Amino acid sequence: MVDRIIDLPKEARSLITEAGYGWYQEGDNHDYIADDAIMVHRDEVKAYEAASKAVYKMYQKALDHVREHKLWSRLGIPENIVKLIEFDMDRNLLHICGRFDFAGGIEDLPLKLIEFNADTCTIMPESTYIQSYLYHQVREQSKGQFNYLVDELNQVFRRIKNKFPDRPATLLLTSLGHMEDTLNLNVIKEAAEQAGFEADYADLEDVIFDEDGVFLQQEDVYVQYHFMYKLVPWEFIMLEEPELMDILTDLSINHGLVVMNPAFSIAMQAKHMLTILYELFPESPYLLPTYDEKDSILGSKYVRKTNFGRMGENIKIVDPAGETVAKTKGDFGAFSKVYQQYAEMYQDEDGDIYQGAMYIGSGEPCCLSFRRRDGHIIDDDSEFVTHLIFE
Repeated sequence: MVDRIIDLPKEARSLITEAGYGWYQEGDNHDYIADDAIMVHRDEVKAYEAASKAVYKMYQKALDHVREHKLWSRLGIPENIVKLIEFDMDRNLLHICGRFDFAGGIEDLPLKLIEFNADTCTIMPESTYIQSYLYHQVREQSKGQFNYLVDELNQVFRRIKNKFPDRPATLLLTSLGHMEDTLNLNVIKEAAEQAGFEADYADLEDVIFDEDGVFLQQEDVYVQYHFMYKLVPWEFIMLEEPELMDILTDLSINHGLVVMNPAFSIAMQAKHMLTILYELFPESPYLLPTYDEKDSILGSKYVRKTNFGRMGENIKIVDPAGETVAKTKGDFGAFSKVYQQYAEMYQDEDGDIYQGAMYIGSGEPCCLSFRRRDGHIIDDDSEFVTHLIFE
């Protein structure tokens, strides 16, 4: 067995701060970036790639299945976004980026999909820039790193630009204003600008949604944007801001606005889609048995999740006897639940668990990263661990 964990030089942390990402290792985040790295075999990286490609194709087929059989309500999706979902599907709008979270994949543990962060995936600065900074400190000890997210996003934005040649390439990036969100949008902004977009950022509350389009006021001038990338969850918009949902639907369908990630990403992100995937592809080696009803999984060790849960909140792990092994609190408990068979994660010598994540750009795997926890559930208190490839 290979010793998977290696120490990183202490000076690596200063590079992160010098590059403008000190937020990730200051205050409450002081121990977020791990001082060591995990070694991943080249064949394991290829397995993550193959799994991600296969699972993404299954998601596309499942999305078509949901539309054909009108299963939107089963996914917890209200009627007010369905029209935009189907419109974005009809115009073949590209899915910009997402993140698959996997259990296993290291040593002999089978690679199993946990969930798909298809709409507002985060952890992008860590997975792109910070991984790169840390890798270069120990690059002679490895055979590389699977880290091409910005390059892939660049190609995706070029395809978006070419798909709408008659529309000015003006892109507005927006979020609810949290520092983590704006730092994540820096990755999107860099890729879009490299692809030829003129990109600006504004908090959602400062964006002007007019009947003719999306604008920002800059001094005495109103600047219009024909493309918008939002790090605001679709479920927040469709459930908490129905007026904004109606405006975005009208602007997209009648005025050519392009909102990214597209509306159908919320259907792919819904945890109930995991149950539909398993129904459609029960023989897939990458899918865990997942059900909408608890009775279907009693007698097995399982994980209970909420349909639109995030950050490892409102998770409960239950053993075959029905006893709770671990659980987390959170803000998503009111959503409906899914019940997914438990999958083993890789553990190091200290007993810490590792969850692998593969980013995709328009369906292409392009960046691998890991998070680590000393408990049973990967949540917002987990560490980010960079990876290195060995043969």
